[in-house]
Amino acid sequence: MYENAPVPADSIVILPSGVSYQDLRTGTGPEIIEGKRVNIQWVLKRSNGYTIDSSLNHDGVPFIFVVGARSSSTKEEGVAIEGLDQGIRGMRVGGIRRIVVPPSLSYTQGLEEGMPGPIPSDFGPKQRIKRVMTMAKDNDVPGESFLLDVKATRMQ
Repeated sequence: MYENAPVPADSIVILPSGVSYQDLRTGTGPEIIEGKRVNIQWVLKRSNGYTIDSSLNHDGVPFIFVVGARSSSTKEEGVAIEGLDQGIRGMRVGGIRRIVVPPSLSYTQGLEEGMPGPIPSDFGPKQRIKRVMTMAKDNDVPGESFLLDVKATRMQ
């Protein structure tokens, strides 16, 4: 699902917040905008490409959230970490986008149930995220960001 073909460097978009993204495959569906409910398949990686977790490890259950929402209104949908929320806007359904999320816009509110996600459900992946976040706080790993490869599968 997630393509590894090289993408030209001039196709990278850098937002003022420090989030950057590039479309690995452009979708043909509607454009994702604020206020819409979106389903995504996702792969979360460290900046070195090491995979932390993915929706495929959880029977392909998508992460569902409302773009721009700061709290969840139902149990079926979550709230996205800020970097994902910013990086997915403008993407088209059916497309695949690689979003680079700086630690300051990722899991700053924690990894407990109900916090912004996508959050892995297993202990090991949560610990990998905590290590990256701890190193970022200690400035031991400057520039350590998370990569999120996302495929938008549905929007309402």
